[in-house]
Amino acid sequence: MHDIKVMKSLKPTYNKSLILSRLGYNKRHTVLSDQDMQEVERLIFNAENTLNITAAYRIMGISQIEAPRVILEDGTILSGHRLSELLKNSPQALIMGATGGNKIMELIERLQIEGKMSEAVVIDAAASEITDSALGFVMTIVEQYLRPKGRFLTKMRFSPGYGDFDITQQKIFYRLLDGESLGIKMNEACLLIPEKSVFAIAGICGEH
Repeated sequence: MHDIKVMKSLKPTYNKSLILSRLGYNKRHTVLSDQDMQEVERLIFNAENTLNITAAYRIMGISQIEAPRVILEDGTILSGHRLSELLKNSPQALIMGATGGNKIMELIERLQIEGKMSEAVVIDAAASEITDSALGFVMTIVEQYLRPKGRFLTKMRFSPGYGDFDITQQKIFYRLLDGESLGIKMNEACLLIPEKSVFAIAGICGEH
């Protein structure tokens, strides 16, 4: 697994409005007092500082696409119609993952036990969005490497569980990125532990 690149203690930039959207906030219809908004921002800041984000990625060749199957260079088979459509012009794929660590889940659980459910919900939404933003950071880093070579990433990335890209394919990402070494575990339902963990794939297009 020497071709896996790992980045630790990341502080990715994130879009606060996307956190608010996860919470059901709508600029046109949701009214929050200044005091309430300050409290939400305090909780987002708390989530950001509690997260200990580790991200990992690797670049792999795509040897064949026979929709819905995508066959990687090592013979690994991924399956999904939307996935094969996303990757149809990509000779390579970016396999990536990120985890927010255990402390954030401990904080959410503690708030729930203390009956501070609204605080737990805000922290949970913020942690999800910020951890997901780490994948955006990975894509930015990889694009900086690709662009001088005339190559680029697909704008979208897909995670297992999206459409017909079945959640069971988390197992493949877990193996390809050595999830255990990132501090991630996976249960029988193929859900990742800590919960604030995510895998995804994007295509690499252009000259190869």
